Amino acid sequence: MSNKLSTHPSEKTKLKRSSQQSFFLRLSFFLPIILGFFFYRYINSGAFLPLSCQLFNLRCPVAKDTVRGFVDPRFNEVKEIFENNIENGEEVGAAVTIYYQDKIIVDLTGGIADIETGRIYDKDTLQLVFSSTKVLTAIVIARLVEKGLLDYSEKIATYWPEFAQGNKENVTLHDLLTHTAGVGWIDIKQLTINDLKDFNHFDEILARQPHNFDGKPIRSYHALTRGFYLNAIVRRVDPKHRTIGQIVADEILPTYNIDFHYKTSKEIYPRVASIYTYPIPRILGKLLLPKWMISNPLHNLFNYMFDSSTITFKTLVATSPDQSQPKDWNNFEMLQYEGPSYSGVTNSRSMAKLAAIMANEGQPLPGSNEPPLFKKSTFDLLTKNDKTDYDIAIHESITMLYGGLGNFSLDGLDWQYWGWGGSGGSMLLWNPEHKVAIGYCMNAFHTALLGDHRSLNLMKSISNTIKKLKVIEEK
Repeated sequence: MSNKLSTHPSEKTKLKRSSQQSFFLRLSFFLPIILGFFFYRYINSGAFLPLSCQLFNLRCPVAKDTVRGFVDPRFNEVKEIFENNIENGEEVGAAVTIYYQDKIIVDLTGGIADIETGRIYDKDTLQLVFSSTKVLTAIVIARLVEKGLLDYSEKIATYWPEFAQGNKENVTLHDLLTHTAGVGWIDIKQLTINDLKDFNHFDEILARQPHNFDGKPIRSYHALTRGFYLNAIVRRVDPKHRTIGQIVADEILPTYNIDFHYKTSKEIYPRVASIYTYPIPRILGKLLLPKWMISNPLHNLFNYMFDSSTITFKTLVATSPDQSQPKDWNNFEMLQYEGPSYSGVTNSRSMAKLAAIMANEGQPLPGSNEPPLFKKSTFDLLTKNDKTDYDIAIHESITMLYGGLGNFSLDGLDWQYWGWGGSGGSMLLWNPEHKVAIGYCMNAFHTALLGDHRSLNLMKSISNTIKKLKVIEEK
């Protein structure tokens, strides 16, 4: 009798193999669908939700746990939008304050200021607002113009002779304020935080920098440098040789009871909210995926920010001290040195109050004992409409006001707003016609240039409600 083993598989083995093949066939069919489903959820869910919430709807934020503040009942929809921004993962923590006809109608805070510690974003929280700082800087310059210490039309070299180097001899203060001074980026050296520590050393670097366009007045955003150069000018004309931040601390903060700091001290640093940058996979997805798959697409400038040869890169990345990225500004050292274009640490109430005073033509709000920010004639000069030019650094046409503010027609809004916004989404804006003023700040760093869907939806709600109220009043 033969003891040879059979070379043919048993029926049981055949069934097992068949079952395995069937399983892998089904898996190969369904796995791409499942992965595609989760990828679609990830790309289109709130960028700042916990991953468990994005994929499985678990551990999602509940707005009522953190949202605090006041809303005029007529504007309740604003609170709903604000809460939805938090629950949908568009915000981590945020604050918004809105004035209408010189009165606060919205004052809300909510979300998380620091995920690691769980600290709530509340009325004591301060926020780095980046270029929204430019509004207060323009106000300080206007006050110095009113005192006769500066003149918008004067050449900068009149105040600072060394500035005239490198084809900059004809550049005026007005050119600098309206981003046509030709010093939008520094390329004679890579700026570092150490450069900001010594004013005389830093001024030498700024003065030696040649004109970016051989003396031609081309609109190219001075994202960081406008404040650097203005500070050097102001220190030369101020009788006490103060910086812009020191003038703000001496003359604006105590007089108007606001929190707005150009340098962050150890005392206030614990109040500053952490910045959370937009996730890189989402940015890549928005760059690579077809538009029909993307909500809130990237601004056009992001197509240029990753190319070191572009003006956009030179302006927004290469000129930043140590080529710092938004998350780097969570480090205390980054906040210790004054940059009057970007270093403001404040809150929505302070921003909105400044905006409300500006909506009131620089005059004090009714019921306050505060002095005017400046005379009516100074306000008129500061806010006079200037040229509309295409900005070659940020790839957008901007209408400037004469004293260095912007006049914006925002997406979906009938009314124009004056002021400026900050990288990531903060806004300090006002509408002079209807006397609406908004201060908005947040620590979730989005990718729009000015006014992304979070703040624009708030503003749309305000304008729609005001229109309805006016109809009722007319009846």
